[in-house]
Amino acid sequence: MLCSWNESISELIFNALVLCQNTDELPEVCDFIDINKIRSSISKPRDKENGDISSNIIFFISKKIQLGPNQLASILQEKINELILNKEEADFENNIIVEKVKYAPPGFINFWISAAAKFEVVAQVISDEEFGFIKSNKNQKILLEFVSANPTGPLHVGHARQAVLGDSIAKILVASGASVNKEFYYNDAGNQIENLMLSVKARLKRISPEDSSFPKDGYKGDYINEVCKEFVKQNQSLHDTNDSSEEIKSFSVGYLRKEQNIDLSALSIFFDSFKLESTFYLNGQIENVIKAIEKNNKVYTKDSALWFRSTFYGDDKDRVMRKADGEYTYFVPDIAYHLDKWKRGYGRAINIQGFDHHGTLKRVAAGLQALNVGIENNFPQTILHKMVKVVRDGKEVKISKRSGSFITLRDLICWAGNIKNNEEFVNLINNNNSSPKIQRGRDVVRFFLISKKAETEFTFDVDVAQKQNDENPVFYVQYAFARANSLIYQAGFSEEDLIKYLKNLSKHDFCKIGKLINNSKESLLCMRLAEFPTIFQTATNELAPHMIVFYLRDLAAEFHSYYNNTKINVDNENQKKARLLLVLATSFILKKCLKLLGVTCPKRM
Repeated sequence: MLCSWNESISELIFNALVLCQNTDELPEVCDFIDINKIRSSISKPRDKENGDISSNIIFFISKKIQLGPNQLASILQEKINELILNKEEADFENNIIVEKVKYAPPGFINFWISAAAKFEVVAQVISDEEFGFIKSNKNQKILLEFVSANPTGPLHVGHARQAVLGDSIAKILVASGASVNKEFYYNDAGNQIENLMLSVKARLKRISPEDSSFPKDGYKGDYINEVCKEFVKQNQSLHDTNDSSEEIKSFSVGYLRKEQNIDLSALSIFFDSFKLESTFYLNGQIENVIKAIEKNNKVYTKDSALWFRSTFYGDDKDRVMRKADGEYTYFVPDIAYHLDKWKRGYGRAINIQGFDHHGTLKRVAAGLQALNVGIENNFPQTILHKMVKVVRDGKEVKISKRSGSFITLRDLICWAGNIKNNEEFVNLINNNNSSPKIQRGRDVVRFFLISKKAETEFTFDVDVAQKQNDENPVFYVQYAFARANSLIYQAGFSEEDLIKYLKNLSKHDFCKIGKLINNSKESLLCMRLAEFPTIFQTATNELAPHMIVFYLRDLAAEFHSYYNNTKINVDNENQKKARLLLVLATSFILKKCLKLLGVTCPKRM
């Protein structure tokens, strides 16, 4: 509901209590209850038969004054109705937006919002481009890190989920007033890069993954052949690969970074900055971290290794920072990286990672506190997501031929967009990144992968993803938007015509127009539009784009139901325009939500 409605009804209840108190019908209730307590008692009823808004404040007051809830409710309801009837009509200008109130045992006061107030929501949606975007993060500077895959192979479905989560959260945070920097951190140091180089070198020598001489921890996917072909193409004068390890390593990492970026661009995901793990070794920041923690007496030596006293910060055991051979353990560069985030002036950092990173969170947080430079305890904030299971023809799909061991982000886009193979995908990307097939695949993948909470497992059903009917939730929502636009066009109006008509209405007209769109379906649709600010605020506070998905599906369902049960293009001109304004407002919110998710809004389907 609108925050203003909550405020108005809270004040109505409070003023009614004051009246009861002044007429000695109730004891000094205002001594133990305030407006905030009443606000927190207000919610949306589960059953639409119980009105638009409900308060359970009766329970609280009844216990306090030792008066039965039925008797208390009778007194309070009378005073609320008295306040409403003192107005000439239920008028939002006078802050009374209720046209009916009724008590429902065992302790609920239910309110019905006036038709005029509901139409005011329609008017706000249309006239205010920022409707619903509560600026709770205004002027906040946020660094959002996500995907951050090793440059050793294609992005898999886990990366895909992380990418969509991160990009949608970024859009929501920006809409809430924040300045967001999207960053990709490359783990380009360590054994995995060496194994990549050895894998490419082996394939260049025509050693297959099945051969006993193939690197034990090598990468076996077909994409290694693609790296080899491009390397040979660009290094035709090179005859001996034995002396070219560094060239092969550098080329392979660069090639795979480019491939990852191509896949991300197919999802319309682009980063503002990139950081390389290797730079923290080269510029000495990792050694500086060790020295700072050592200076604060939070390390000790044991068995020729350097240990971090992480138990001091709540870890279950101390951790090795530098091994006996001088190699740093994997969480030490992460400390240096997050210190770098903080030094760049980001008071808030958000990381999105797979659940398999759960064990490192405490160590990094402990390391940042051990630096003793003033970093907050909740820096960084981490969202952990679970993996994605892919199902096709009712069976789980586990292996991708191209990757050699997992389903890739590209696989999902190709399947969802009915793209035949990798060659067609590459051609479409090279020729037109906005081709209908790429766009369809992008929309489905983005919508599907944020349709559940990050911490819950998700099953990506390829068969559902390929359908162009109501069984596909993306199609269902997009079709609601297309249908709304079609209704306006068929009625002989444009968006601009309806906006101009709305601007010419007076506040008094709102009461009349409101009554023209007050059947049960229209009322439900208006109330759903009024929910958007609360939904957006929750999605912002909880970093939960799935809340937008849930809301979109409900809004689309109620709009389709309205369309199927109500004739929009009627003979009565005022009635027609009133209903078209409701249709237009619905299309605006559908578009606003789809944009937050990075999903397109086709006007025709």
